[in-house]
Amino acid sequence: MDSKLSENIERLEAQLPRWEKWLYACHSAALVMLAHAFIKAFENTTLAEALFFIEEKAGVAHSQYYYSISPHSQYYSDVYTSMMSAGRVALWLIVQLLPLACAAILAFHPTWRKIALHNRINLIFGYLLAGWVTFLSVGAQEPLSVTDGYNVAVIASLFAIGLGYWLLRRKKDMAEEVFP
Repeated sequence: MDSKLSENIERLEAQLPRWEKWLYACHSAALVMLAHAFIKAFENTTLAEALFFIEEKAGVAHSQYYYSISPHSQYYSDVYTSMMSAGRVALWLIVQLLPLACAAILAFHPTWRKIALHNRINLIFGYLLAGWVTFLSVGAQEPLSVTDGYNVAVIASLFAIGLGYWLLRRKKDMAEEVFP
């Protein structure tokens, strides 16, 4: 019975390099989403500035603020904030949920819990970091209209990921010191 369990654990540990390859794919997708968000933010800002410039040249009076209260300006503001397509939202959800699902499987699935945590901790937190970068890309696309709640969620989640990783690594290092 004990040899079967050790064979099963060895088989699972042999699959960890495949999970690493998927981690690289998740990080690549997350970084592409972040880069695209920065490009999209520039495009949205440029378009909004062009629309406000046209409004100004057309002689529509508005206040000195960037987003004024006139009806035309309000229309342009609505256009500016609604430029996120449904396809991009669907892609974001896939890229967001895939690494989080992988991290959850590696952390909580009974099959994978048979492997020692120190063998899979880097993969788990790597997937969580890929999910965080994807989460960051949502706010990077619309930097002028991001709420304070989103900013707090981004900072708190990064802090939680870092603190969790530090605590678990510290626990592992302390266990190694006690049992050399």
